[in-house]
Amino acid sequence: MKRKLLLIFCIINIVPLFFILCFAFLFFTTTYDIFPEANQSEVETAVRRTLDLYGFKGDMKVTKFSRDKWTSEKYKIEYDYSEEVNGSRVTVRHALFYRPKSSKYNPQKTDEELAYDGTTKTMLQEFSDMAHKLLNQHPVSVSNKEKVESFFKQYENPNLEYVNSYWSVDTESENIQDYYALIEKNRKEGKAFQGLYDLPIDEFLEKGMIKGYIIYRDTVLEEGEKDYFDSEGGLTGFISNGIDNAELPDAFYEVSYYYGAKGYRSGSSVSLKVQNHKMLYYGSNFN
Repeated sequence: MKRKLLLIFCIINIVPLFFILCFAFLFFTTTYDIFPEANQSEVETAVRRTLDLYGFKGDMKVTKFSRDKWTSEKYKIEYDYSEEVNGSRVTVRHALFYRPKSSKYNPQKTDEELAYDGTTKTMLQEFSDMAHKLLNQHPVSVSNKEKVESFFKQYENPNLEYVNSYWSVDTESENIQDYYALIEKNRKEGKAFQGLYDLPIDEFLEKGMIKGYIIYRDTVLEEGEKDYFDSEGGLTGFISNGIDNAELPDAFYEVSYYYGAKGYRSGSSVSLKVQNHKMLYYGSNFN
């Protein structure tokens, strides 16, 4: 009888506890990568191999690698990549995703290696983050950003805080094929960063292939519908009244603000076209 009671006690208490402890152990070791399945030499080889595959022959240095998420078997490898451009060294930070030896499918390969097909389209897709960073690091883009910030930081509203501005390739542009064609041409000519850096920034801005984004944040963080554009003292009036004296580059822009509280997040945006210090187009898109 005592043995039966002991057995029942074990089934009810000890066995579930054992599984709970096993799960906790796996969760902890995986989350914090206590027993890593990849080492520095291994990930460096994987990054170098992937970069060579896509034609990136510059210098590379791995700065960090860790599991992307505790539920994922993959490692996120962060690295600095640099090349010489017109006598100066340009460095950009990028990341690849690597499958360790224990992966069931395609072990010791990066996702980018597996996606490779030799086309410019795939290169742009797999290295889109690098392309975005290089675009915003370009000296012309940096100079243009200073002009944009000089204007939009002048807007005063106690409820809005200027966050950031950046440039991005607009894949919906009617002229986007010109961008793809130039990247293809640059690659064939062996230009730095597989042609992602040597771009006629101002020309692409005028043609709408590159678009400017300006972001504000609502510091009040209250729920409910808001309008910081058309209300009295709003952004619409500020832009309309100040655009003539602003030194904004000719381009399409999207000005937006966001707000949120208790898991709620929303906002709105306005698109505008600037040419020769004049606002040619103005429209809104409420989310």
